[in-house]
Amino acid sequence: MNVQINQSLSEVGAALFERVIRQISFPTLSRTTIEVVMFSSVFFAAGYISLGIGVRELLAPMVPIVIVIMLANVASGVYREDITNSIMNIYIHSLYSFFLATIGVLTTISLFYPHFMDTKFIAFFLFFSFFVSNTVRPLISGTDFMDGGGRRTN
Repeated sequence: MNVQINQSLSEVGAALFERVIRQISFPTLSRTTIEVVMFSSVFFAAGYISLGIGVRELLAPMVPIVIVIMLANVASGVYREDITNSIMNIYIHSLYSFFLATIGVLTTISLFYPHFMDTKFIAFFLFFSFFVSNTVRPLISGTDFMDGGGRRTN
C-alpha cells in the first residue's frame, strides 16, 4: 500500500515539477531593461507621491522589490513565446504573475522595509505596476492585437 502511494506521489511530483520548469522563460536583455526601468519608475513615483521620500532613500528598497516582481514574471511564464503571441494570454499570465508578485512584495516589505508598509504606497505601487506593465508589455512583445482574444476565426 505504501509503495503504491509513494510511487503515485513521485509521479505526480515529477509531472508538477516538469510543468513548473516548462513555465519558466527568461526575457531578452532589452525587454528586461525596459521592464526594470518601468517598475523602478513606478516605485519611485509611488514613494515620492505617497510617502514623500526622495529618490536616494528609495534606491535600497527598490532593488529587491523589482527583483521580486521580475522573478514572479519569469515564474508565471509571461515571457514564453507561445504566450506573447496572444494579447489575452499575456493578460492572463500577467494577472497570475502579479498575484505572485503581490505576495512577494508584501513579504519583502514587511520583513525588510516595515516603514514602507503604508496602504497608500502599496496600493499605488501595485495598481500602477499592473496597469503600466499591461499597457507596455503587449507593445514590446510584438503581440498581434487583432487575434480576437486568442480565438480562431474560420
